[in-house]
Amino acid sequence: MPRVLLPFVVFAVLLPLFTVVDPSFAQDSAPPTPRLAFPYVPNGEHYADTGPWYGTIILQNPEAAPLTVELRTTSGTLLRTVALDPHASTIVSAEQLFGACRRYRTVIRKHQPDGIDTVFLPTISLSVDRVEIPGFQVGIDYTWQVLGAELQIDWSLPGWEPTGEYEVVVVDCPDGQPVLIALLDPPAALMADASACVSRTRAIELAAVKGVVDSADAVRLPEGLGPITVVEVRYGPRYWASLGLGDPTAVDTSGRWQATVSAGAVTIHWGTLSGDDDGGIPPGARYSVIVHAQETMCREPRLSAMLLLTAGAPTAPDGSTTGAAIVSSLPAAMFSQLSSQAVLPLIQRHNGWTTVLHLAHRGSMTCPLQVALRDGRGELRWSSTRSLAPGEMWHLDLRTLDLPADFIGTAWLLSSCGPLASADRIKPSHKLALTNSAVDPDHTPGELLLPIVYSNHNGWNTGLAITNLSRNQVTVDLAFHNPSGALVRSERRTLAPTEQTILYRPDLPSGLPGQTPLTPVDGEQLSGHVLQLFSLQVRATGPVAVIGDTVKYVTNAGRALTLPATPAVPAGVSLLLPLMHVAVPAESGDVTGITVANATLSQAPTTVEIWPTAAPAPLRLTIPLGPRGLGVLYLPTQFPNLNRLSGTAVLWVEAGAAAAAGTHVNAAILGDGATATPLTAGWAAPILGISLLPTWDAQGPGSQPDIGLTAVGLPGTPLIVELIDGNADVDSDPACSSGSPVRSLGSGNITVSLFVCALDPVAPPTFTVRLWWDRGTTPGALDPGDELLVEQQVALPR
Repeated sequence: MPRVLLPFVVFAVLLPLFTVVDPSFAQDSAPPTPRLAFPYVPNGEHYADTGPWYGTIILQNPEAAPLTVELRTTSGTLLRTVALDPHASTIVSAEQLFGACRRYRTVIRKHQPDGIDTVFLPTISLSVDRVEIPGFQVGIDYTWQVLGAELQIDWSLPGWEPTGEYEVVVVDCPDGQPVLIALLDPPAALMADASACVSRTRAIELAAVKGVVDSADAVRLPEGLGPITVVEVRYGPRYWASLGLGDPTAVDTSGRWQATVSAGAVTIHWGTLSGDDDGGIPPGARYSVIVHAQETMCREPRLSAMLLLTAGAPTAPDGSTTGAAIVSSLPAAMFSQLSSQAVLPLIQRHNGWTTVLHLAHRGSMTCPLQVALRDGRGELRWSSTRSLAPGEMWHLDLRTLDLPADFIGTAWLLSSCGPLASADRIKPSHKLALTNSAVDPDHTPGELLLPIVYSNHNGWNTGLAITNLSRNQVTVDLAFHNPSGALVRSERRTLAPTEQTILYRPDLPSGLPGQTPLTPVDGEQLSGHVLQLFSLQVRATGPVAVIGDTVKYVTNAGRALTLPATPAVPAGVSLLLPLMHVAVPAESGDVTGITVANATLSQAPTTVEIWPTAAPAPLRLTIPLGPRGLGVLYLPTQFPNLNRLSGTAVLWVEAGAAAAAGTHVNAAILGDGATATPLTAGWAAPILGISLLPTWDAQGPGSQPDIGLTAVGLPGTPLIVELIDGNADVDSDPACSSGSPVRSLGSGNITVSLFVCALDPVAPPTFTVRLWWDRGTTPGALDPGDELLVEQQVALPR
């Protein structure tokens, strides 16, 4: 029985607990270009009969060097500057971004047992985000609602009640809005990391003026150049020679000059052949001096971020969700891939579910945003346009719109300022929440991989939504593989423009006894059980979005998580997870699992580095992935003696291509304590350019190469160099027996020695060099999956 005393209603007036001054935000004239974006970071808002909702941003630095990032509003206002330690993450709360919440308190002198206590609000501008009563739990002991200028506290729940007067704290937080994330550090920040940088030689052409015969011509060098290794002199098509500076006594290939570098200048010393014509360059004529400078180039620093969403209470300072009622999450969107249109690929209002759209734009001025809701057949069911100021949010609950019953479909967004959007799909009766971001149909490939699909796996089941993002018909091939890589089901779907199809609990056969000992979501032992986990490969003739919703129902409650299918990333590209928790025992709090799926028909050995907070070295594990295989990392089983862990994870495959996801479950949460996030690619293996080392002696084919060519990339990057003849016939074979094009393969750095076989007698001699990233399905051969990185036409002197 509830313990009660005073049986009557009391009216109270709130008094400020303390005064909070809004933070003064610094404003820069030219903010850096954002790299990542979150469409909406809530800060105490209520929607779909749930809340208050809070957003917590987790920023991950996987580099060995410290990084600095800025978090800004879409209008450019600086919210916070964050320093990230190496191999670490930093947690930023919504309150730290948007300012502290205002807190008001009052004392209820007389309490109505099992009834309603009413508080008069001091101002209509006060927005009640949460109500705190020390010693009691909202949703268990009491509920509350605001009606006009009254706050009503309802004690009719079968929980505890006050036995006398009690204190009430009303919290009003600044509204949440979109957040943009910019990295302040240039690539040079990684200069001390040898694995992130390479050396190359770059050619810089300078203008010189010829002095008198047998004199010296000095040319000023640009600032910041590295050591000069080679010098060339060119005078139109009439004269060309080069000199390597390794031997200070050496002369150029024509025997006419020497070169020195000092005091920020390169000097050409003519007169080696005394009294000659200095290559036919008359005094006063302009000619070119080309210097080849060594330099170190580093890739862009990696950066990842995720948004942890909690209802009922914010996350703890370490990212723990204990104390929340519902948990969801979002990966950060790539800012560079946001255009004028976007699609929320799954929205719904049926079977107790509703969807709340959070809509904004990324512009710094007021812009219109158009919303068009389409049903599963692609037919327009509702549309509207609203002008939004920078950072202004438009929240749309589908329950408030005139839509057909049992609506399932998509939201198509259009704004000249670039839409930003996310959708919370919520089932209030079971306290379930699923969150997805909008996708850009112009940047969505037709080949995707969903790393984990559940089929009656310890009560978990996955449903799929497949959406055609184009205005044309598409054909979609689905292939389900079990953990050992065997194909267990395949089918083909044809979708009309903007059409969507739903697969509820795909009919998958019984799995094989799994080599993976645990499920990645709830930690139940699987020894002797059938492993009902699968991966899904998607191939479509046009852009599609695939969403996998996984739900486990229990009486009046449940857990739910959602994942988008993403492109598989090739070997050499890291996948990042900003937050990883392991509670001990597992049922006492947050536990994170990682699932990785192989997209190829070859072996894909996978390395996972887990960096515990403040640890000097990572915990490193290897997952042997067979062709199309699936692997699960669940630390409470792999390391049963592990103490509580909090940190980050970095994953990569040594060969092949893969996609991965993190599943995060807090078993101590009575509501939906489950969420999932795809591991995001930290960077694409960069190619840093082509170096041409001119050694051509103009004598034609011979035993010594005429040209040295070097392609430079990070170690392990598979490359193909393609040489295409133009007016110059070049070959890697001194006998000139190879046809055009000539291709050379390698990893990281490739050096190719070339011989000039023939020249056009009239036209300027040229040939073309192409540098490919060999990331396609056929290693060592050009195929449609390879990426052209550099194409350069090389002009040779006559």
